[in-house]
Amino acid sequence: MPTRIWHQSVNELSRIAAYKRGIEAHARAFLSTEAEIHVQGLPEGTYGDLSPSDALGNAHLYHRVLGPIVEQAVEAERQGYDAFVIGSFSEPYLREMRTAVDIPVVSLTEASLLVGCSLGTRIALISNAPNVAYMTKLSVAKHHLEARVQAVTALDPGMDEYALIAARDDPSALIEAFTRTARALIADGAEVIVPAEGVMAEIFAKQGLRRIDQAVVLDVFAAAWSHALSLVRLRRGLGLEVSRAWAYSRG
Repeated sequence: MPTRIWHQSVNELSRIAAYKRGIEAHARAFLSTEAEIHVQGLPEGTYGDLSPSDALGNAHLYHRVLGPIVEQAVEAERQGYDAFVIGSFSEPYLREMRTAVDIPVVSLTEASLLVGCSLGTRIALISNAPNVAYMTKLSVAKHHLEARVQAVTALDPGMDEYALIAARDDPSALIEAFTRTARALIADGAEVIVPAEGVMAEIFAKQGLRRIDQAVVLDVFAAAWSHALSLVRLRRGLGLEVSRAWAYSRG
């Protein structure tokens, strides 16, 4: 029986259905029969007239909108899923989710950093917009990996999720802008480039963008799903689960 992974996006997927279809197609191609991916988004209207990139820069709105995602992890475990993936570089409530459930909880940010550390000594993350870059910097600090991260930056000019999805069918200008930003970072020592936003990363995965010059461009979805599978295997084979001392303690 294949491993079942709940992939939780923080986007209103009804508004960017091509993104959901893209994740599902990528999962089928990459994972084949090894795992099944259930892609879940947030309800339509969650962000009102704002894009997620714009809305989540507001800390109060971030808390109000993304707090319920913790219960999605609980629901995934209740339904028998083997792992839960947070498909967002804002990495909401990772500690709370790992405290709430026993199944592995994986984030795009953490998985990308851990895999990136095995592919090069210096990692650079490029987000779609300054708000997302700021949240990603906070996540890097939470994981104490600043020494391995050369930079966290954003496209200039930035693009929100709806601008990105509009560019999906002809992403040449997006790829050019990303490549230009990446080359400046590579010239300064970056060896692994992480597209640090889901919609943008899915476009690059679909286009097969794997390297810029000699630097690796990480497929963040493949990294997260692979990391989830490894944790599921450790749990099944050895009973290895998240520590309950300190950070993920249940009291």
